[in-house]
Amino acid sequence: MRIQQFLGLVVALVLALPAFSQEPTSTNGKYMAGSVPVVDGQVRFSETYTAEGRSAGQIYAALKDFTQKTLVEGKDALPKARITEADSLGGQLVASIEEYLYFKRKAWTMDRVRFSYQIIYHISDGSFTVEMRRLRYTYDDVPEPEELYAEDWITDAEALTRDGKALTKKAGKFRRFTIDRKDEIFRGAQEAALRD
Repeated sequence: MRIQQFLGLVVALVLALPAFSQEPTSTNGKYMAGSVPVVDGQVRFSETYTAEGRSAGQIYAALKDFTQKTLVEGKDALPKARITEADSLGGQLVASIEEYLYFKRKAWTMDRVRFSYQIIYHISDGSFTVEMRRLRYTYDDVPEPEELYAEDWITDAEALTRDGKALTKKAGKFRRFTIDRKDEIFRGAQEAALRD
């Protein structure tokens, strides 16, 4: 009887192993097919947010302050980061950002790239659209610096396996961290626009 119980437990454990070895789809779904939009051959992330009760001027001021403090002067920002166009009357704000994007940052090891991109805000009463485009990565902590463009690196064709069910190792890493950074920036902009 005990042998049968033991064998039953072994069989149950073996059958459960695939469930434990699979990555959870709920956390990885945001990185899979369609999560990196390509518009006219260029990677472009874009989102529109409402800010009810806020005038275009209020939203503009909040987004300009957020962009300056968080992106241009942020902890990982590099000297080339700056606001390049500030048109409060036309409701447009543009910034060219260069910052370090860290894949790994520990006391004994570091993996990072220079991450360059453009942020564009289109602002009106009660809403705004934020766009992130012209994404570029530069490995400059190596003897021969390497420049990579998002269009050649993080798209579905480049960063997903052939069956589309998983991320490739190197390009997938860039895709994940880029999407996470984009989400962080867009969320910060939304919160800034709504803040009193």
